[in-house]
Amino acid sequence: MTALGVSGVSLVAPVLPELARHYGVPPGAMSLFQTAVMATGIVTAMLTARLGRRLGLAPVLTVLLLVYGTAGLSLVWVHSFPLAVGLRLLQGAGSGGLVTISFMALAALGPEHRLRATGHNAAVISAMMVILPVLGSGLGRIDAVAPFGFYGLAAVAAVALPRLVPARPPGAPTRTSGRRSPSGPVPALLAMNVLTNIVMFGWMLLLTPLLLDEAGVVLGLRGWALAAQSGLATLATVSTARLRDRHQFRGLLILGWATLAALLGTAAVAGPLPSAGLLVLSGVFYGVVNPVVVSVVAGRDGGRWLGWWQSSSRIGQVSGPLVAGGMYAVLPTPAVLLVGAGAAALTMALTWRRCSCGNLLVS
Repeated sequence: MTALGVSGVSLVAPVLPELARHYGVPPGAMSLFQTAVMATGIVTAMLTARLGRRLGLAPVLTVLLLVYGTAGLSLVWVHSFPLAVGLRLLQGAGSGGLVTISFMALAALGPEHRLRATGHNAAVISAMMVILPVLGSGLGRIDAVAPFGFYGLAAVAAVALPRLVPARPPGAPTRTSGRRSPSGPVPALLAMNVLTNIVMFGWMLLLTPLLLDEAGVVLGLRGWALAAQSGLATLATVSTARLRDRHQFRGLLILGWATLAALLGTAAVAGPLPSAGLLVLSGVFYGVVNPVVVSVVAGRDGGRWLGWWQSSSRIGQVSGPLVAGGMYAVLPTPAVLLVGAGAAALTMALTWRRCSCGNLLVS
């Protein structure tokens, strides 16, 4: 579920120039194409969480897979850009829910298994961000629309996957009751999740290729640099699994944000190529921080707030390129990097002073 749900952006990223020619639009218009597949998930993630708790995971998952797969596969035969954007909006409604359902299934596990499984699932996210650009560029050599054929796998999964998830999350109410808004540490972690994804999709995924282009690095190597960035995130996720198992959340959050602040601060005083290299290394930050946030949110109230987590992720993913790209257009590159470093340092300081993470994981 996770591998399919996170494939909406990075799979087609390598062929965006070719798709722009296919649709007969300027390359800049493809930012709308990419944003569309993330925007609708802001709403559908929370809706999916509620429906999953009311109706059970399996029937909701079947609908999500069919919507995601059908909308994505249909793009193989589409030549109209407005229609393509509309299908991406529909596809995004499915992808936001898929990731939510996958983590709701993890929340159904017992506490002794949940943390490690959540870490493994976060590693799948990072690993797919390595695999998908390479797969997309390979399929793109056949035809610009060939990568959309990958989404046909979702229709196959609609037959098999729903049988593997719990019929209903343990303890799920048949009607909404209790608190309707997050409490305890969850609001602060959701705000941190927005910032994490702003940095990931803005400062890392957007600025890294731009700086590599400034340094004269060819397209193929830029793709491998982004793959290395995600590979380091995967390695960091796996390497810190034992610390998460020991509930060392506060220390991991401080470590992740401190690492990002140091890398971005150093990049601000380096040349384009060294700066891009430091941004590649910043994948470590995402691999450390993201699994902590989702592990804690998944453990609160039986995973009740996972829809909020996925919606907050989509908010960061949509706004990150807009924020970083807007700054890059009007400010010198070192200033943009310093803004990111300052935000990371401030988040680290707030975590140091205010995060009483001794027992964040409350089921």
